[in-house]
Formats: sequence, C-alpha cells, structure tokens
Amino acid sequence: MNKKIKLVMLSLCISSLLLAACTSDGSSGKSLTNTDSGNSEAGTVTIHTVTSEYTSAKYPKGDDITNNVWIRRYKEKLNIDVKTDWVSDEYDTKLNLAISSNDLPDVFRVNPSQLRQLVEADMVMDLTDAFDQHASDRLKGYMKADADSFESGKKDGQLYGIPQMHWGLIEQPDFVWIRNDWKEELGLQDPKSVEDIKNIALKFMEKHGGYGMAVDQSLDYLNLLAIAWNAHPDIWIEDSSGELVYGSIQPEMKAALAEWAEWYKLGIIDPEFAIKDFNAMNADIVAGKVGMQPYYQWWGYNPGVDTVANLGKDAIFYPYIIPTIDGKEAKQSISFANGNYIVMKKGFEHAEEVIKILNDYAYIVDEGQGKESKETLSALLDNDIAHVVGAFRVLNPNSDYEQFEAVSAALQSKDTSGLTTSGMWQKYNNSVEFMENATPGAVGDYLQQGAPKNAYGLAKKVLDSGNYVKTGLWGVTPEALASYGTTLDDILTEGFTKIIMGTESIEHFDVIVQNWRAAGGDEATRAVNEAYGK
Repeated sequence: MNKKIKLVMLSLCISSLLLAACTSDGSSGKSLTNTDSGNSEAGTVTIHTVTSEYTSAKYPKGDDITNNVWIRRYKEKLNIDVKTDWVSDEYDTKLNLAISSNDLPDVFRVNPSQLRQLVEADMVMDLTDAFDQHASDRLKGYMKADADSFESGKKDGQLYGIPQMHWGLIEQPDFVWIRNDWKEELGLQDPKSVEDIKNIALKFMEKHGGYGMAVDQSLDYLNLLAIAWNAHPDIWIEDSSGELVYGSIQPEMKAALAEWAEWYKLGIIDPEFAIKDFNAMNADIVAGKVGMQPYYQWWGYNPGVDTVANLGKDAIFYPYIIPTIDGKEAKQSISFANGNYIVMKKGFEHAEEVIKILNDYAYIVDEGQGKESKETLSALLDNDIAHVVGAFRVLNPNSDYEQFEAVSAALQSKDTSGLTTSGMWQKYNNSVEFMENATPGAVGDYLQQGAPKNAYGLAKKVLDSGNYVKTGLWGVTPEALASYGTTLDDILTEGFTKIIMGTESIEHFDVIVQNWRAAGGDEATRAVNEAYGK
C-alpha cells in the first residue's frame, strides 16, 4: 500500500480522539431505533470475525472492542451475534498465519495482497449475488461513486472483496505547516516559493534556535516537498514516451535531494532526522523546538492537539500550499485510495446478514441525523467508537468533500440547516468550540475544516482546479511489485538519506537508481505497465 494511504488511515484512528465525550446515557444500551433495517424473524445468526485494536477508542466502563454498543446493536436490531475470535496489534501478520493454516473466521478485513492470495487459493466466496440482492441503495451508491475501487475487489467480473472505501480524495493534498505566532512575530509573508520556505526556516532558527524543519527517518514527510521540484515520489507517473515509471527515481527527485543536502548543511533539516521516528519528530513540535513541518491534512489531530495544549493557542500551525521552485503552486500527488476489503470465507452461509450490518453502518453515518436520538448517535460514533467495527463498515467516498462544503457554508452563514449528518455537526461544533474557547481537543476539526486558513479549503482548491497528478497504478498492486514488500523503497530511503547527510555526493543518486532497478525495480516496472500501461 502507498505510504501516504497508510498514514491517512492512521489519521482516522487519531482524529476521533478529539470528538466530544459521549454521555453515560448514550452508551448504556438504550433503545436503538433504526428505520432502515428491521429485526430478523429468524433465529439468531452467529458470525465469527477478527480485528485489530484501536487504542484511541474511549469505551464506556465494561466495554471493549469485542463487546460494545455496535456488537449489541447487531444483536438487538438484526439478531446477529458477532463473536471476535482474536484481536491483534499485528493484524496482518496474524492474519497471514491464519491464511497459511486455513484457519479463517467467517468475515474479515484484508489488504490487496491478501485478497489476491485468497481468491487464487479459492478460500473466499463470490459475493456478487449477495451484494446485488441485499446491499442498500446507499451502499451501492458508494460503489458507483468510486467505481474503480469497486472493480478492484473483483476478478473476472465477480466480486470477492467489498472495498471498505475511504473518506475521499480531499484528504490527499499535502502542505507545509508553519507556526503562526513565530511567523507573525517576525512579520513574515506567506511562502510563495521554495526560497521563501528556506528563508522562513532560517529566520525561525535565528530567532528561536534549534533547527528549521521537522522530518523523520522514513523521509515520508520530506518527500511531501518533492512536488516543489515537480518530483512525485511513491507514485507511478507517465514519462515522455507514455510508459509508467516510478516517481522516486526520476531526475526531478535528484534536484530535490541536491537542495535538501544544502538545507541539511545549513541546519534547516533536523540534524538528527535519521534516528528519529514519527513520535520523536512530533515530540519536537510539541516541545516548541521547531516551527515548520511538511505534513498531511490531519496535522491538527496529531501533533496539533498536544501542541496547543502544551504551548497555547497562539502556537497553532497553519497549512500553506506547497510552492514550486519558480513560485507556482505545485502539482499534488494523488494515490489510489482504497486499501482494504471485506471478504467471507468459502462456505460461509450468511453473507446477506453481513450485508445488513454494512447497510446499517452506512445508514447511521449518513442518515442517522434527525432519525436517531442524539444519545444513540453519540454512543455509536463519538470517542472513536465509529472506528471499532473492523470489517463491518464501508465508508462514503464522497463524505469529507460534502462534509466540508456543508460545514464551510454553515460557519459563514450561521445557518446550520445544511448540516445533515453527525459528522457535519461534529466538525461544525468543534470548529466553533475552538474559535470560542481554544479547546485543544477541538483543534483537529478546526484546522481541517473550520479555520480561516484550513487544510480542506486548500485541498478543495487543488481538486477543483485539477492541479494534481494521479498515480498510474490506479487499482490493486501487481503481484510482481507487491512481492518485494518494502525492499525496493528501503534501497531508496537508505541511499537518499546518505545524500542528504552528505556521506554520499548527489551523483550517488544514479548508483541508487541502478541498485533499485537491479534489485527488482525493472521487473516491477514491467508488471505495472502490463497491468496499467497504455
């Protein structure tokens, strides 16, 4: 899976830490009505599943990921008894062992490689008829909204993996985040070029010490800036001949690395980046050691909450469009967004019951507002409880775009009649909460959607203007590429780090590329072109 998508998925877990705490009444098992699905007249059906823990979830006393308001809802409203056989923080590893030993639960979540393996081994069932016959119009609408993701769950026209979808492409544009009180203190203008970014970092260092830009050893965050040099690392792009090539090894990337090596000499790039992981990188932001960070749209959730809590509301960072070296707005990189699928083991007899659960989740999230009580929705959605359902959900791929438009309109007009989902109300209320009380827990939604300078407002501009490059690998990763795991990217990360730190010259870039090609990059490139090339 693309690195960006992994981290966007991580943000889903982190972001809901900020949601308002549910009341005790809302989580105590009160009557849960649902106009969209009724109680089964047949006996209770038992379904076995497996899942990974969501550490950010805040459960009412006595609840956990295997026993919670969703599990009770399945039983009370649908006569479905969901049993969780195991929970693991090493989900993919444990699931791979279960696949190899053919010890599968009834329903479970898989990544693209696991889906391919299971289909080829004839270990999961064809869900085509079950989905056609039992999926709600709402759920089918999600598939129409992102037909490419829906098709990626099929083989020979038959559906084996129901894509769990995503929150929308509006999540994907990236930004350079700059600490606002330091910027205003020095009277600095918004960055319009790469040179501006460099100069802001140097000014911050001169005034406050430390270093200029927070990145980590993965190079994922530094790579976000590569678009300033028209480089697109981690995605597959067309070259001048129309062939798909890996963006990380193109000449534009060499130019970016040459500049970063200079920044490292100047102390702009964290001198210790090569030994810092994600948490250590963000710890320096929270501690006030650095005032600039290339980051995803969810900066406000992490490290934003802790930054504001520790340093005060004036230490907030704001997002800025990444500029090019010649003062334009850089073209963003857009990746294939779906990374997980719902499958059911071969011989499972209750596929329609699983579809009912998926219908119900979509109903609660998209239509529950105004049809369900506030207590019911709070119990099901707040405090990350919306994210503890494992394989039993599909997301609306248009949700965040539509949500942002509604929230923006409501904040400008003060007319909340257009807020039709719980998610819209949550983003709106938290935005107002931060504006009025500077509550740290509300800063994520505020910076994503409610601030005068917010991430989704900038991202919408990118999407609406078409100022982006979509990866050519628009679907499931070919086996010849997936089989290398992280090996090929590890070669690049190790080599690029040496260039940035000055232990190798910029000319070493060509050696790194050759090593990448010899280690399997050429084979992977052929496979990608066979699958997706023109």
